[in-house]
Amino acid sequence: MRVNSLKVFVRVLVFGLVLGASTTAYADSLSISSLTISNLQFTPTAGTAQFTPTGTTARAAVLDNFIPILQNNSNTFPIAQASANVNFASALATANATTSSLSGSTSATVGACSCTASSFAISTFTGTLVILGGEGSVDVNISALASLLRNNQTDQFGVRAESELLFDLFVNGSPVFTFQIDALSPTSGPNQFLLLQGSQQMAGLVRLQFGVENTIFARLTTGSVAVNEVPEPATVVLLVSGLGFMTGVLKKRRKKIE
Repeated sequence: MRVNSLKVFVRVLVFGLVLGASTTAYADSLSISSLTISNLQFTPTAGTAQFTPTGTTARAAVLDNFIPILQNNSNTFPIAQASANVNFASALATANATTSSLSGSTSATVGACSCTASSFAISTFTGTLVILGGEGSVDVNISALASLLRNNQTDQFGVRAESELLFDLFVNGSPVFTFQIDALSPTSGPNQFLLLQGSQQMAGLVRLQFGVENTIFARLTTGSVAVNEVPEPATVVLLVSGLGFMTGVLKKRRKKIE
């Protein structure tokens, strides 16, 4: 009887070891964020708009459990681009003054470990805007097209996946419009899935004086965070081993009754 109980215990213990090892192989959290701003236009109700780019910047930063932080910056004009990559995260930021466009893409992916990864990208450009061909003040419509991708996923052991998409435009230091998709909005808990992609037109109205030089500042930010928590194999083994022990005891009692 003791031999049979011991066999049952050993079998369940081995099964627990296999189960504990296999569960660590399937823990995943994923966050991907991408945003592009293009087709920036300045349209006055009278006269003509003259926009002159003056500067561009790009910054990319990443970190995970193994790399505290890695970041790169660029202020090359007319095109600034920066990228950064580590095992579990990547970031790319681009500011293009020739096309008056900004873009940023980030990702964080962790699997088979109790770990965290994050990344962010920031791109900006500056310029001057002058409305010609009239006197007094005039209304100016400022518009742009936002193209985005946001994907957050967690499996049965994923803890959290977060993403951020943000763009704002300022004229003379005052915001004209802001585009924001749930800044660092979390997909919390296991077995979660969020996918958002498409494009959106943005527009704002500002009143400016003819012949006056106005400052333009545009900023784009994307960010991604992924967090995992893998159950300890020893915990799984202990639970299953206890089940094996109870199975042996019940079997022994059953034999005595018979």
